[in-house]
Amino acid sequence: MSLPNELGSSKPHCIVIGGGFAGITAAVRLTEANWKVTLIEARERPGGRVLSLKDSATGEIIDNGQHLMMGCYEDTLRLLATLNTTHILRRQRALRVWFAERLSSQEHNTSFCLDASLLPGKFGVALGMMRLQGLSWQEKMYLLYFASRLQLNLVKPFGKTSAELLREERQSERVIQRLWEPIILATLNTSVAQSSAVLFVEVMRLAFLGGSEASQMLIAETGLDAVLEPASEWLHNRGSTFLTGIVQTLCVTDDYVSGVKLKTGEVLEADAVISAVPLPILAKLLPSELHRTAQLPNVSLFPTSPILSVYLWFDKEFVEQDFVALLGTNVQWVFNRRKLCQAETSVTERFPCHLSLTVSAADVWAGASSEEIIRHCTEELCTVFPLARTANLLHARVMREKNATPLFTPVNEHLRPNAQTPLKGLFLAGDWTNTGLPATIESASRSGVLAAHAVARSHNQSVGASVVGT
Repeated sequence: MSLPNELGSSKPHCIVIGGGFAGITAAVRLTEANWKVTLIEARERPGGRVLSLKDSATGEIIDNGQHLMMGCYEDTLRLLATLNTTHILRRQRALRVWFAERLSSQEHNTSFCLDASLLPGKFGVALGMMRLQGLSWQEKMYLLYFASRLQLNLVKPFGKTSAELLREERQSERVIQRLWEPIILATLNTSVAQSSAVLFVEVMRLAFLGGSEASQMLIAETGLDAVLEPASEWLHNRGSTFLTGIVQTLCVTDDYVSGVKLKTGEVLEADAVISAVPLPILAKLLPSELHRTAQLPNVSLFPTSPILSVYLWFDKEFVEQDFVALLGTNVQWVFNRRKLCQAETSVTERFPCHLSLTVSAADVWAGASSEEIIRHCTEELCTVFPLARTANLLHARVMREKNATPLFTPVNEHLRPNAQTPLKGLFLAGDWTNTGLPATIESASRSGVLAAHAVARSHNQSVGASVVGT
């Protein structure tokens, strides 16, 4: 969906605060609609909370979290196509997710695969569910029944947690633990018991019951912020600006947000301001007496959920798959970066195995030291992959994101604000706003589109009113 091009000799000006997926999407879409945009980001490079860095011991580029995208990320993929960086992403031909269980007394681990490659689209996903190992025929039939009810919009998720909905839909505890819990943790960063069923249902409809490409997984072959790197030059070439700076406060005159004041003291004026930063940061930028006018939700209503990422380098390979969901362990996902990401030969020779481990809703290890976390992770790998017991750990790095995503529950999900605020001139973007999606990259990108449309619509109405009044 495109924004209408603005008419007139002088371009209207919009300031966008925050250079992550939300802010860049808003800036790009408004620039395409003939707006002049000043995108302000605290870091020197685009990316926002998506941060890539070089590990000094190995020389490899790693992210502050192992980000995974899906084919249903329409607004994200459209942005990357505009920036010409889609080629950085590795895309599955069809959804294939391996699951591996913690070993008990047996010597070889039990693994199984959700393989959607046998039929196109949602039919392949349905068949993949029916072929899952370790489930009874009755459990598989209820799986298929639930999927069909989702497709026909017959489920009623409002006001419920994912756990409540799944039990209502006759999903057994075994199915919840072996299938739904890994999916919910990965997409909602919240437990089955806490997460909003509304968001879970939307993920299922878009990703797993969508078109032929919707369920495909995509992962960056290098640092993820590389997909946004051309944004600065793209904006500059089209009359907009990427500015490195820190916004100190929003400038408000007669209940109208007229611009921003930077930490340097410089004041920038604009016809509209889009805040594409997390709610706690926005709350500090806007004078407290105007929070009610802008209808900002109370920060305390939106607690955050942490994500822990652990990068491990071993002297030998012991994971066969590209990525695996682990069952019965605190570590939920293992990504084999030697199969997924690019690396120089000199690095792979010194460090033959490179794994990225993810723990979503990571409160369980919130107070643990990096040394304790690394020890726990390596021990858990040995309980799932027998060959891990013969591998030597060469290097490790722990990345903590204490406030990775908002924790959306049935209590607060419906309180997420829309793009346009009652405070004139102020618009909102970010994965925490009312996008209908969990706090993912796609939610951020969609919020940028929604904010850009709201800015253009509001400006057109204002111009139209002034014309009518003359």
